[in-house]
Amino acid sequence: MKKIFLILIFFSISFFSHSQTYIKGNATYALFAIPSFGIEVGIGEKTTFQLDATMSFWNSITLGSKPNFQKRPFIFNYVFPEFRYYFKEKNDGFYLGAHTGAGMFKLSKNKSYASTNKYQYGYIFFTGITTGYQWKFKERWLFDLFLSGGWSNANYQGFDRDTGLRYDDDCPPSICPTNIRKGYNYSAQWIPYRGGLMIGYKLN
Repeated sequence: MKKIFLILIFFSISFFSHSQTYIKGNATYALFAIPSFGIEVGIGEKTTFQLDATMSFWNSITLGSKPNFQKRPFIFNYVFPEFRYYFKEKNDGFYLGAHTGAGMFKLSKNKSYASTNKYQYGYIFFTGITTGYQWKFKERWLFDLFLSGGWSNANYQGFDRDTGLRYDDDCPPSICPTNIRKGYNYSAQWIPYRGGLMIGYKLN
């Protein structure tokens, strides 16, 4: 196992050292103190592979003056591997991307849940496309303006923010004193879920 791990590290270093590689940070998310970073590696004249991750650590945020909208959890983390095709050449101009993604969340899905002190905790999976445009503003620096959307599938449990108990559990406390339910709620929809302006720096 150790040998396999070392071989994978060797090939990874070799791959990155011989490919045009950019590391990136999402400037749009940074305005909200949400870290979002990525790495994009050239794999052909017009194609690249990007891997990026976004993480929100806000366990308590306030929106508006109403008491129920205060101290809401807004925690999530997502990871997206993506294949990109550039119409001109890699890292220059318009491109289309295809990706999958996965992550977890602890937040109020919409305003109606937030107004009643409810939040959801669960896991989510994505399948979709990205459209974007890149342009260089210095020798090693570029901007990456993009928007992603597609099909999302979420599995989650609902909790009351004040009590910490599940609001969607129909099992009586006398039978389920720990308020644990076997299943998860499920939701799926077409939505935009990722985007912004990334700033990239070329490593090689």
